[in-house]
Amino acid sequence: MLPDLPKQWVNGEKLPFSESNLVEFKEVAIFSGLFKNKSTPVSGLPKYRDTLIGFLNCGEGYLIMGVRNDGTIVGVADMTDDSIDKFKLWIDSTFNIIMYKDGKPIDPSQTTLKVLTFPVEQTEPLRHIVCIEAIHTGEPLDIMTRAGKIIYRLNASNYKIASEPIYRKRDVQGMITAIQTQMQSVINDKHKALKLLQEKHKEEIESLLKGEKERSEQHMRTVMVQVSESLYSKYNAIPKPSICERIMAFLITR
Repeated sequence: MLPDLPKQWVNGEKLPFSESNLVEFKEVAIFSGLFKNKSTPVSGLPKYRDTLIGFLNCGEGYLIMGVRNDGTIVGVADMTDDSIDKFKLWIDSTFNIIMYKDGKPIDPSQTTLKVLTFPVEQTEPLRHIVCIEAIHTGEPLDIMTRAGKIIYRLNASNYKIASEPIYRKRDVQGMITAIQTQMQSVINDKHKALKLLQEKHKEEIESLLKGEKERSEQHMRTVMVQVSESLYSKYNAIPKPSICERIMAFLITR
């Protein structure tokens, strides 16, 4: 059962509950730092998503940002309307990568991810608490990612079970297109590299081809001369008939 959230969040005070299989604290200093940019190329959002899926498989859970591991409230800075809208879109995108284990899409009447925000008192500039409430009223451990990963919670940690991935038709088409595009890119790069190599060594290649042609022609001439000499030698090796033999041959033919 989820603990009751405080009605007031005061900087420096501790929450009356701790982390568990249903509660996760995250100390996030700057809210905009959650999203990828030039200064923060890697965000913590993928790990947060695993935690949310773990909560759904447990039935419910709170992921609370702006609280230290020991439960001390510190709040999150730089939470603008634009950043919270971007965060809500990211939360909603979770439903694109999860499904039930039987392959059916998520039923929104059974599964919800809600973003709650609270101001933190005694902070200047004002900081906030961001809480994601995950609720799933269906079967426990019934949700997995499309990649075949089932996540559940055990003693405030995420545990993963590998299962067979399930792909949609458009996913398969996308993978095929990506592979074809990659293969074509490799072929184009090879052709380009070969063309550059040919242009770089054009004169050398032409010189080699010319020399090979001349050597081939010379070889043919040598072979023809050798054949001619061989035939001539064989012809001259035949003994010529004597005058008597020619006279006898003439008389016989008459």
